[in-house]
Amino acid sequence: MDDSPGQRTDASAAGSSLGNPLADSSVVPDATSQDASRVDASAPGAERGDAGAEGSSGRDGSVATDAGLSRADSAASPSDAGAPEASSISYDCGSSASPVFSLTIGGIGYQLTWNDEFNGTALDSANWNVSDGGWCCGVGPNLPQNVSLGGGCLVLRSDRTNGGTGYSSAWVDTQGKFQWTRGYIEIRAQLPKGQGMWPALWTDEIGGNPMAEFDILEMLGNVPSTVYETNHLWPQDGGPGTQVHQCTFSGPDFSAGFHVFGFQMQPSAVTWYIDGAQTCATTQGVNSNPVYLMVNTAVGGAGSWPGAPDSTTVFPNFMDVDYVRVYE
Repeated sequence: MDDSPGQRTDASAAGSSLGNPLADSSVVPDATSQDASRVDASAPGAERGDAGAEGSSGRDGSVATDAGLSRADSAASPSDAGAPEASSISYDCGSSASPVFSLTIGGIGYQLTWNDEFNGTALDSANWNVSDGGWCCGVGPNLPQNVSLGGGCLVLRSDRTNGGTGYSSAWVDTQGKFQWTRGYIEIRAQLPKGQGMWPALWTDEIGGNPMAEFDILEMLGNVPSTVYETNHLWPQDGGPGTQVHQCTFSGPDFSAGFHVFGFQMQPSAVTWYIDGAQTCATTQGVNSNPVYLMVNTAVGGAGSWPGAPDSTTVFPNFMDVDYVRVYE
């Protein structure tokens, strides 16, 4: 998510920025198969063909999205800059399924080892770091007041500010609090929409040289039906990084409802899933060190990959995460 390919900057004391995907990305057609069979611990022996939540992809390739957040936007009032502004917002992540404790992905069985369902009133500091003033990926700092919980959601907010760059965003990560080496991570989220918006779910490797960065997804808010799934390698000396693999997946409008984004790590391969269907895979640039998770939203600036917001961009704008679950 860095504006300048090959350059990484510190996003917080607990995170750093993604590399900018390049233009020569490979395109992966919409997947129509679903190879994630699940066993719900609440019903022993029962097999689940969905992704553990609404918004799963059918075997015919169709995608059914759930309604997503209920945001009662009373007449959006224009801001001083002429852009609309959301108001009177209520949160409701909908009825996501209870955690699935055992599942099989690509023929490999896993058990749930770590999860956050965001059902409390405040983010669990035992699980997450919150960036305070760190900078990543566009313009404007990440601020703690832009991170909240409500309606069973982790809510990351991007907004206008007075002074500075004119924008602020949000960042949370698990560095130093949770890491994993092999397994499968699943994140149910609804992404922000609008020119200049730049959400991401991604991991950084701990101790690798070069260090592997896996972007579970990035999305440009002006094209909310396309996500980018990418692998980068970064030298520990801070030199230029290399994008070793990227898939571009075009599907439904990922801002219109919740979807389940999955990422599987094996000793010599990594695989991406959306709503239970495989969308990308590579054996390139796969190391064997543990990784930690980063979840953030950003606002692009002039000349950046997503570009700057314009008069159509709604603020405040939100990225909503229903749950994060890790299986090993």
